[in-house]
Amino acid sequence: MTLLLVITWFKSEVLFKSNIQGFSFLQLSISKIDTVFFGFDSHDIENLLRLVNGLPADQKIVIRETPKNKQTGNIRFLFTFLDLIIRGGIFRMDTKPKESLNMLISERFTFQDAEINPSTLPSSYSKWCSTTHEGKYDDVRKDISKALGITQ
Repeated sequence: MTLLLVITWFKSEVLFKSNIQGFSFLQLSISKIDTVFFGFDSHDIENLLRLVNGLPADQKIVIRETPKNKQTGNIRFLFTFLDLIIRGGIFRMDTKPKESLNMLISERFTFQDAEINPSTLPSSYSKWCSTTHEGKYDDVRKDISKALGITQ
């Protein structure tokens, strides 16, 4: 019986790490999340809570924020969102964690009208880091933080 418990625990740890790419997330309160701000429906909220609790997704979380240039979705909004909910953030990550981040985004998120193109993630991430460093996303960070019900 003990052996079965140990095997189950190790299997669950492997599943947990592969499912969320080794990231640790802040605990979010569903009652504090401004679903209107994000445009989240009940499935998005459920899958966001599954993500932060290390559970497998039923479906991808839809990012409905549209950038000013009218592209299909706002990847930099998503980077800022993830920077706030991942413990330690995602700003200026090394190569290996960036690869894990790209996999996490590809597996767990989508835009409203199109899938996220994984080949554009590295360059978008670099641009996001530069712009964030310059302080140009400070207002967006405050808005997202407030909509998540977390304080910075």
